[in-house]
Formats: sequence, C-alpha cells, structure tokens
Amino acid sequence: MPHYIDDKPRGIRKHSQVIVAPVTGAAIALYQLTLGGQNPRTAIVRKVMIYSAVGNVTVTIGLGLAGAFAAILPPFYALNLFDSEWTEDEIPEIEVAADITVESDIAGPLVMIEIEEIGT
Repeated sequence: MPHYIDDKPRGIRKHSQVIVAPVTGAAIALYQLTLGGQNPRTAIVRKVMIYSAVGNVTVTIGLGLAGAFAAILPPFYALNLFDSEWTEDEIPEIEVAADITVESDIAGPLVMIEIEEIGT
C-alpha cells in the first residue's frame, strides 16, 4: 500500500476554523464545502486536532445537524489538557460530498480539521 506522502495530492488542502464542539445531539458545522463549478466538490478529512480544558472527551465527526447527525469517522478520544492530533495515517479515508459537522460527549472542547477538497 503506498504511503500518503508518495501519492500526488488530488485536491487542495484547507482547514476549518477552531470550533467549540457542542454536546451530543447538538451537532454544528465544522467545515463547509466550497461551491464548485458543474461538478460537486468532495472532501476527505486529513487531520483532526482537539484540545479540551473541560475534561476527557470523545469527539465525533460526521454529517448532518442535530437529530440527523451521522458519524463518518470513528470517535476521537482526547485527554484533558493535552493537545491531541491525528494525521492521515491514522484516519480512515472517507470522501464526502456534504458539509462536515461535529459533536462531543461534553460541551467545550476545541476542534479543528484539515481536509483535502477535490473538484472543480
């Protein structure tokens, strides 16, 4: 299996704003896809960064808001007062064509993602 550094990038790397994640059931937008031309754009999460000063936390990244939330990646567990970072070697490569949202089991952790946006 080729290493991600050996592969040519398929899209443009972008990042989200730092978001304060809400509790489960109150998902909010983490990254909004850029409007494309005739072909819809897609995104692949390449890096996840979490910091929590409110306790140990489980953060879930997915699609949809509130009652329509569906996880697209396994949950990420971050320890209190530690910077936690997962890179593309550790994250499943899931390509989505919708805005990416986030929720956590406690309110207050800071979450930021880097994505690779593909399309014209």
